[in-house]
Amino acid sequence: DAWGQAQIVTIPLDVAMQLSVKKTSSIAQNGKGKTFSTYYQVIPETADLNAALRIENSPRYNERGRVPLFFVDGLTLPSKEDPDSVSRPVYFRIKDLKEEWQRQFPDKDLPKVQVRELNETFRAMIRPGGGDASVRDLVFVPIPESVDKAKTCGRSYKLGEMILTK
Repeated sequence: DAWGQAQIVTIPLDVAMQLSVKKTSSIAQNGKGKTFSTYYQVIPETADLNAALRIENSPRYNERGRVPLFFVDGLTLPSKEDPDSVSRPVYFRIKDLKEEWQRQFPDKDLPKVQVRELNETFRAMIRPGGGDASVRDLVFVPIPESVDKAKTCGRSYKLGEMILTK
């Protein structure tokens, strides 16, 4: 079973996004230097894909590799870079967005939730010239359990390497 020792690992989002936008090759540790094309994807929870489909009635989130980001107008977080400014948060889970809204505005109803796509957002952020105003001041809010997992799992693997089994 070639997948018997396969691992799913938590890596920083910036690394995952860099890996997902370009074709990379991996060197097999026990494959005598053999290289293989490798592809990386960020995979959202099914519940959040379904929520995105309910919000945006389009086939976009039925496509493989699409990751919804949820946000509402009017929700901000203090900027970590500049204490005098705010960031506009986008959430990987609609549940986390709702919890933050309730924390900040306990007496107000949640406004209409909107959705944007992670890969499109990332590409707009890194595009030379930075002309897309819709991505200015955005901040990705990680899933709390993913942050905890990233802290505990360490980094006992090397990117671009895999172990082949016979």
